[in-house]
Amino acid sequence: MNSTAYFIVGPTASGKSGVAQYIAEREGQLIVSADSMNIYRGMDIGTAKPTFNDRKKADYTGFDLADPTEKFNVAAYLDAVRPAFESDREIIVAGGTGLYVKCLTEGFDDVAPENSNLRKELEALDFQSLEKRAKTEAAELFSTLTEDDQQNPRRLIRILEKVAGGTSFPMSGSWNAKPKPKLIGLHVEREVLLERIEKRVEQMYSAGLLDEAEALLKLDLSQTALQAIGYAEAFGVLNNEWSLEAAKEKTVIRTRQLAKRQMTWFRNQLNIEWINTADFQTLENLAEAVSNAWKQTGPTPVVI
Repeated sequence: MNSTAYFIVGPTASGKSGVAQYIAEREGQLIVSADSMNIYRGMDIGTAKPTFNDRKKADYTGFDLADPTEKFNVAAYLDAVRPAFESDREIIVAGGTGLYVKCLTEGFDDVAPENSNLRKELEALDFQSLEKRAKTEAAELFSTLTEDDQQNPRRLIRILEKVAGGTSFPMSGSWNAKPKPKLIGLHVEREVLLERIEKRVEQMYSAGLLDEAEALLKLDLSQTALQAIGYAEAFGVLNNEWSLEAAKEKTVIRTRQLAKRQMTWFRNQLNIEWINTADFQTLENLAEAVSNAWKQTGPTPVVI
């Protein structure tokens, strides 16, 4: 497939969705979400999806691809958004899930076959045992992980599943050796980002996050949905495990940690030209800067 798109990336709460929305309303592009939590139906408030009113003003895809009871992986995401890139629409890809962006721009070879027995075995291990096994059985792949990912049990489980399945893994040396196209990203100063995260968490609860979480609890949720930032804390409130204020604080902390992991990924895995949001006082001016940067770099080839 021979297609291109304009990419805007950045950590959570950096404002990339607002910029994409503004430009798409003005110029008519189709926005493809590159956010791994936006794929779940019924998880709208806690994932900060664009409002339905915004989605009436611009065309989107990449949202609501699966029920929160289902398992979902990057291969399923690529299959779901592929038709957008086969259309004749000009596309903006906006999101903070670096793996989705990297697979769109550099390709993705394969996905390990489902092995529920191995998954249960690995999930039963404590972190030290899991780390030792990853270093022993998947040493080459372990060495390609970022420091944060080496401390992430889910990443360690994934590389062990890849080795057991005998399939290629997107963090392998050959994958990282592929040319990295220049993408545009939004940089937000740490203090400003923290303020935005705190404000977003308050807005989520004001918008009805607890009601949304209560409806989700009636379902047989996947582990990903159960552990999702914002929802896990809301579930804790509903189950009387902690107070509302404690849940908000935990959500802020986890969101801040996510933003840090995202920035680590972007710096290590992608080639990004950063635009400092502090240099622009209005959304209009920031969007204009992004548009001008895209004109300089040109659209990025998409290789799925």
